[in-house]
Amino acid sequence: MISSLTNFLNDRKGKLITYLNNYTDELPLEKQHQLYGAITELDTMIEILKNLRKKEIHKEAHPDEIFLFRPIHGKGFIKDFIAFIKDFF
Repeated sequence: MISSLTNFLNDRKGKLITYLNNYTDELPLEKQHQLYGAITELDTMIEILKNLRKKEIHKEAHPDEIFLFRPIHGKGFIKDFIAFIKDFF
């Protein structure tokens, strides 16, 4: 699923780059800027999907590994919260 979505986004990015390269002279500056922004957003999304895929592969290779979250309420959580409220008001 992640791989197919990554491939789709890579194809879309390639099409946008090709379009931008072929029609740079004809496109208004605003549209060029929008295309650059879209390409940058696609790059970001592709990197996120690559990281998710790495985690997925790691999880498949190490199914017995347990990830424990740190508890939200630490030793000083209540004191910090009360101090925050006092400073706020």
